Amino acid sequence: MTPSPRLCAMTEAVRALYDRNRQRGDAPWCGLAYDFVCPSMGTYPFQWFWDSCFHAIVLSRFDVDRARTEVRSLLANAQPDGFIAHVTFWQRERFETLLSTYSIAYRTPYLSDCIQPPLLAEAVAAAATGPGGDAFLAEVLPRVRRYYEWLHDVRDPDGDGLIATLQPDESGLDHTPKYDRYLGIERCALADFTAAWERVAGPYETVGRDHDAMFALDRFVVEDVLVNTVYAENARVLSELLRRAGDPTGALAWRQRAQATTAGLVEKCHDPSDGLFYDLAGAREEPLRVNTVSSLLPILLPDLPQAMVEGLVSHLVSPAEYAARFPVPSVAMDEPSYLAPSDESTLVYRGPTWLNTNWYISRGLRRHARADLARSIEHGSALLVEREGFREYYDPTTGQGFGARDFSWSGLALDMLARLEEGHAT
Repeated sequence: MTPSPRLCAMTEAVRALYDRNRQRGDAPWCGLAYDFVCPSMGTYPFQWFWDSCFHAIVLSRFDVDRARTEVRSLLANAQPDGFIAHVTFWQRERFETLLSTYSIAYRTPYLSDCIQPPLLAEAVAAAATGPGGDAFLAEVLPRVRRYYEWLHDVRDPDGDGLIATLQPDESGLDHTPKYDRYLGIERCALADFTAAWERVAGPYETVGRDHDAMFALDRFVVEDVLVNTVYAENARVLSELLRRAGDPTGALAWRQRAQATTAGLVEKCHDPSDGLFYDLAGAREEPLRVNTVSSLLPILLPDLPQAMVEGLVSHLVSPAEYAARFPVPSVAMDEPSYLAPSDESTLVYRGPTWLNTNWYISRGLRRHARADLARSIEHGSALLVEREGFREYYDPTTGQGFGARDFSWSGLALDMLARLEEGHAT
């Protein structure tokens, strides 16, 4: 199939963006070379975990060798226990002033001590396509598997199949209103969120950030719907990668873990009264009943019961909630906490449309035979980039871009536009 002029133009725009945001060099602190696409040179010049996974997926569309290099850089400082930091500060000495504005928990001066949504297996699967894919998979799969084993062993202490985040930024949804009540947030101001983060992370330092002790403190323990949807999907993809690599026993184990996570989401997070999924907070697993985009994310799961799919679709097509002119807003528009973006606010995930969640939702819609809705999201996502450029997020009503400029994961518009033209079902 010959790509359309629209797809060709998007490919060249993304290629140019990824060249501008490419970071290469040698890091004296670990004696390793690095080569990755940073999220944005102006605000995020380091290697972020889930951004880098998105970048590898996009790169696989036009430069699979660079996709593999992106993954290698992400895995280069994987710890012996399997942990992979949510930020690697390869070249931190160049950006000390910028670093002073971050709220980050450090494992070392060059590695954060946090996780992000675990889409590493999806990134590896994308990078392992084409010639040389099997050799690349054999090279990286042991570290990829150790990472997911670490999540399973360390982040699911109650064994219900749902992994837990221990501070709000681990979900990647830093200022989402679904955490407000749990964090004691009363004002929508950055200082209040920073103080709340300190109330959580400060006590962790007193226990040496030991995981058992952090769970026991019960300061912020959230079985997050978005994080666990991504975990379930990647457990399934890891199973396929292990089967491809000739490990049927490992493949079966991870297929069963994917099923267990889906079952946990369905049995513990789904609310039949409104058809939405809600995070569980604290040792008592209290639902965080705020209607945000993460409540819709389980539509991605291929084995989600059809009745639940239909319930989620009903919210997606509701003009009062998510059927904005430029969907999908990150908070339902009829939620009291919904906040339209502005140049004055730096708070994220309180209303604007983000292309990473659009990418997941559109894929889920295709899986569940709603390609009509998927096409609308895919077209709208590409249109946002074509009109406003690669911005961090967009106003769901006007389409105006906000946040960081030259934001690399908005390159996911390329993958969505390709799926739109190719008619992909997954």
